[in-house]
Amino acid sequence: MDDRTDVAPWQDFDLVLAASNYAAEVHRGDVRKDTTIPYLSHLWSVAALVLEHGGDDGQVAAALLHDVVEDHGGVERLSEVRKRFGQDVADLVEGLSDSVIDTTSGETKAPWRERKERYLRHLATADERVALVSACDKLHNARCILADLREDGASVWQRFRVTDPEEHLWYYESLAATLRANAPDRLVDELVRTVQAIRTKVDEGRSATSSGSRRPP
Repeated sequence: MDDRTDVAPWQDFDLVLAASNYAAEVHRGDVRKDTTIPYLSHLWSVAALVLEHGGDDGQVAAALLHDVVEDHGGVERLSEVRKRFGQDVADLVEGLSDSVIDTTSGETKAPWRERKERYLRHLATADERVALVSACDKLHNARCILADLREDGASVWQRFRVTDPEEHLWYYESLAATLRANAPDRLVDELVRTVQAIRTKVDEGRSATSSGSRRPP
């Protein structure tokens, strides 16, 4: 997938650095849901996973930029990404976005389930380069959900617009099944293990709640 060597580890370091700087500026005021963690932490983490799983520098740049269109400007932002970073990176970013609606101007995204079903259909036909970055994005998100579940319990789900954990489990399990065709096996295997661990925590929480409700007065 890439042509890195020990003497030339980057194909286009300037592209990656420019994408990192651009993402940092666009997401300057953003934090992870209900935390004080800068959102850039997620973008850097996804980019690191892309590097670790053999992605090329265009994919690394797209990993850093994968939320700028969805969260900060829609089609107009995509046009700017194309001008700054080229058609390849713009195509990857578009392929990683489940919406190109400009919410910053007051436009409203489609309902959550509709967007996720549409993205899954798109991902089923996406090429391997999009699939790898998407898998890295979803793996990092799933890891964060699992870590927060272990730390904070079921209250984690209240951070999301959709608060039913079954909806999130449906989406992540569907993602893993869809990505199996085009993303690296070891990456998808890790996503599957992480989602299974999330399901276990959800089931444990339900069992504890159910047991508590049956206790005699």
